[in-house]
Amino acid sequence: MERLAFYLALLLLLAPASAWADSGTCRERYPSPAAEAAMFDMAWTTAEQLEALPDVDIVVAARGGQDLSRYGLRHSHLAFLLREADGRWRAVHLLNRCKTDRSQLYREGLANFIGETGGHTDLRIGIPDAPLRARLKALLQPPAPTAHALHEPRYNAVAYPFRTEFQNSNGWVLEVLAVAMASADGTAPLQDRAQAQDWLKTHDYRPSVLHIGLGKRLGARLFVANATTTDHPAGERVSGNYSVVTVESVFDFLRVRRQLQQDLSIPHVAVAGAAPVAP
Repeated sequence: MERLAFYLALLLLLAPASAWADSGTCRERYPSPAAEAAMFDMAWTTAEQLEALPDVDIVVAARGGQDLSRYGLRHSHLAFLLREADGRWRAVHLLNRCKTDRSQLYREGLANFIGETGGHTDLRIGIPDAPLRARLKALLQPPAPTAHALHEPRYNAVAYPFRTEFQNSNGWVLEVLAVAMASADGTAPLQDRAQAQDWLKTHDYRPSVLHIGLGKRLGARLFVANATTTDHPAGERVSGNYSVVTVESVFDFLRVRRQLQQDLSIPHVAVAGAAPVAP
């Protein structure tokens, strides 16, 4: 009965439930019954494991999405998972719906966040240390003015980490983390993206370097609204070696700064014929 009640709650959360943004105007994709069952099962397991963590009410989570296996990467999309006043865990993250050139911030249930990737990719959970968790929780509590100020709606899947023209999902999470981390250094509160990026540079954040061949770059430039390389330095555009905020680079940054208390993996629920889908 407890699991049934949980599933009923998830069904309510699967409706357009974002408190931070509208769901957009594109036609929604609906998962198969098997994929939906995997979403629910993984959401249940995730909630159980998070509840078992003492005094933890916010974590950094990474799921699958775009297939980055050719770069040796398993996860593509970062979010914060936050336990709210009603006891439910919800995801707060940036999404680019319909592959347009715009993004919005979303607050939604675990099953929505996991999506169909729960059928083929594990969930990676990073637990920041206690002081960082407290600062993140304060930053992300509605109305969360700083978190919103760090959002740039112009979306670029391969946005350069140290310029402000564009932003992708992982870049927003990284910049929120930077503001929270900086407040522990006695630094004056960071107010905008440029200040967060300057702090990241000063504190040796190292983005991943992904090689994108000329054909893919030209295709993105001509045919894809949500990817461009125009914000990258000339040297990167010539070489095809692009600096990008990835799940790995963010987890590595937390680890190097000794602010990653624990790194957990929640196994996926296998679904026959499942294939990666973009976030």
